[in-house]
Amino acid sequence: SSSAGSQESQGLGPPLAAQQLDSPLFVGSVITAWGLYKEGTTKFNINLKNKASNRNHFHLDFRPSSSTVVMNTHNGSHWMQEVRTALPSFVDEKRFKVEIICQKDSFKVYVDHIELGSVFKYRFLLKEIDEIAFHPGSSARWCSYQIS
Repeated sequence: SSSAGSQESQGLGPPLAAQQLDSPLFVGSVITAWGLYKEGTTKFNINLKNKASNRNHFHLDFRPSSSTVVMNTHNGSHWMQEVRTALPSFVDEKRFKVEIICQKDSFKVYVDHIELGSVFKYRFLLKEIDEIAFHPGSSARWCSYQIS
């Protein structure tokens, strides 16, 4: 059976894709996403976007192959200045939780309740974000998310 099928049989459901947000993000919004880590995954990410402008307001890219987390924005035509920080530890076949907290002027990220070493300053207006997209990479999997 395929790995997606075996993951679905574990009660993880279908993989997440791009989703339109029901309402705008605001200061105090918390995006919580749960995933399943697989050893050998080279990268996986979450993207907070504005569909009309094709801007990626927040690209949160986990890169286990280089023990790095890269945070960036895409202005619709090119990537901007990266912010890099150390990758938290992930365990093969274990679920993990990512929390993105919308602060007054920046995103703060926690992985399994541990704060990443860097925050990411807003480069575009928070209220313009209307889509969230998940990319699982080679073998990690995004299972579910909620916004509160």
